[in-house]
Amino acid sequence: MKNLNRIICAIFLASSVVSGSVNAGETWYVSTTLNGMAGSYSGSVERDNLLSGSVWLNADHLDDYSFALAYNNFRINFKDTGSGPFEINQNAFAGRFQYHFYSDTVGGRITAQLVAHKISNNDVTTFTDNVSVIAPKIAYLNYSKDLYLDLEYVKSDYPNNSNLSIYQITPSIGFGFNQNADWLRFKAYFINSSDKNLSQGEESLTSIDIKWTRWLAPGAVLGVNNFFIDVLAGQRIYAVDNDAFAVYNLADVQQGSALLGIGWRPGEDLDVTAIAGVEKYENKTISNVYNQPYMYISLTQHW
Repeated sequence: MKNLNRIICAIFLASSVVSGSVNAGETWYVSTTLNGMAGSYSGSVERDNLLSGSVWLNADHLDDYSFALAYNNFRINFKDTGSGPFEINQNAFAGRFQYHFYSDTVGGRITAQLVAHKISNNDVTTFTDNVSVIAPKIAYLNYSKDLYLDLEYVKSDYPNNSNLSIYQITPSIGFGFNQNADWLRFKAYFINSSDKNLSQGEESLTSIDIKWTRWLAPGAVLGVNNFFIDVLAGQRIYAVDNDAFAVYNLADVQQGSALLGIGWRPGEDLDVTAIAGVEKYENKTISNVYNQPYMYISLTQHW
């Protein structure tokens, strides 16, 4: 636990130093992202709605290495099932470090990545509080930027839930085609629980996420820069998605999802993304299947 806190603090310190010195030269490229999400729970006997807001800071030093820091506040409002309505208010911090190697032997860039999360909330059961996550990853992108491979290992610890540990292996592969105007990515999730009695009777779950992104030429209709479709099939629980700095520690068994996203670039230094999606879950403890429709918007400023 102390080692994880040191990792996050070290990444935070490095990010702060970088952001403070970015104006001293042009070797650093810094971006700040604000995200907001609102959703509801259709068919849930326990949950009512959710609201989330986050801020990310990312700093890249040329093509050598990068730091990122993320903070997220997540709130779920629950229905009155007899003891009155209540909410879970959660704060999550994450840090990421990447280092890039270049090799003519393999014809591309190899990236070593490490991500750490620390999560706290007011869950009355305390089961989802004080969660920590550590996730190393190795990735490859060829020089033509039309082939991407990675392999990530994730260990999530739930010390207040009888020391439950979740182990996740996440390989992915991506292809660019049509002169890289189109990108297709496949990501698999292999999740294992240290104690199935603490993960709704599930010891091992598998799912696959497929995402297609289309980049448009300048002057496209409504100024759209890109759009994407993302579909998840299969089941997963306590999953971690480090592309979005997301830890699903409050979720039941996820049984699939689908989303449509649109990106705009109204200026050279500003990106806007809007997403509409729905996720399907089952609380197997009470045999309750429900959907979570949501809307998401993201603003990224490049400095």
